[in-house]
Amino acid sequence: MESENSLLGIFISWMPMLIYLAASLWFSIWLTFKLIHVQQAMVQAQEGILTKLTDIDNRMSGKPSQD
Repeated sequence: MESENSLLGIFISWMPMLIYLAASLWFSIWLTFKLIHVQQAMVQAQEGILTKLTDIDNRMSGKPSQD
């Protein structure tokens, strides 16, 4: 009976730490995926700006568009 009480005590004492570690891991993974999404959006925006600037440059130099 005493060993069961000590095991229960160990379990109860470590449970908050395990919950905290699990929540931290989940938040880190979620934040990583959010940052990847933001980086992909930035790359798409840069590609769109590059396309527009290339178009403007081609019109100013009199070259036809490559599309």
